[in-house]
Amino acid sequence: MRLLSQEAFESASRYILNNGRYLEKLLFSHFFIEPCPEKIIKAYQMYQNRDGGYGNGLEPDFRMPYSSPMATTTALQKLSQFKHEPGVLEQVEKAIHYLVDTYDPSINGWEATSKMVNLYPHAPWWKYQEGVKNFSLNPTAEIIGYLMEFNQFASGVNVEQLKNDVIEAINTKSALEEHELYCVIRFYNRLSDIEQLLIIDKIKASYDDLVVYDPLSWDQYVPYPLKFSEIDDFDLLGLLKSDLDNNINYLIDKITLVGHLAPTWQWGGYLEEWEIAKREWSGVLTLDALLQLDRFNALFNSYKKQ
Repeated sequence: MRLLSQEAFESASRYILNNGRYLEKLLFSHFFIEPCPEKIIKAYQMYQNRDGGYGNGLEPDFRMPYSSPMATTTALQKLSQFKHEPGVLEQVEKAIHYLVDTYDPSINGWEATSKMVNLYPHAPWWKYQEGVKNFSLNPTAEIIGYLMEFNQFASGVNVEQLKNDVIEAINTKSALEEHELYCVIRFYNRLSDIEQLLIIDKIKASYDDLVVYDPLSWDQYVPYPLKFSEIDDFDLLGLLKSDLDNNINYLIDKITLVGHLAPTWQWGGYLEEWEIAKREWSGVLTLDALLQLDRFNALFNSYKKQ
């Protein structure tokens, strides 16, 4: 495994600070310069609507201002990390109330977005299809994880029953799709140790089915190993050190060569808005890559975590 050079780190830093959204600029500053949790919490509030849900382009691939369960999970992924900071629970409480209010008993879960998404620029995979409603672990499993974590705000739904239903759905599903597995991992992280044992085998099997180890494929939209590193105890997945090193070196090479990471997908329409979303995604992906390298101690030798 190599280390990202200080020069490459500074190049990526400049990209985020010059091109990223205000939110990614704050997150970069928090994790690499000086902690600023109160500013981050206020920045997320800018994306929150009166109904408690999040919208306003927080998930860059759909630009509608209205709330959606998917954008709300995007916010909670980070806000969960700051849950002990003053003021954050007031914001989270509103978000949980929104999720409770949008629970759909007909599918025993949540749709990712609403039909309003079609009125605004969006990636083609987010197009809402009228009359098509199906249970999906994406985003339902992740949402139930947050209802478990912030159970004090989740009155109105039977969180324990929903948790058991999702565990059953995970284990009876023949195969998990990539984005379902990401959601299941976030659900898994919020289970007790004993409950985790109920689904870990399915997670391992799904990971083995989905993960792509070939570095030549990683410039495409594929699930390479580090995309699953959010799971508690990454070692459970049995990743070989050589494969981990290859993936880390890939991120280092991309940042060193280009100065940032860019999305490996495109919309194919709404070209002007896609250029905005592409720039936003580049800030998100570059920050995520730096955090990954920091986690695995792959930053330059003189770097010391604040």
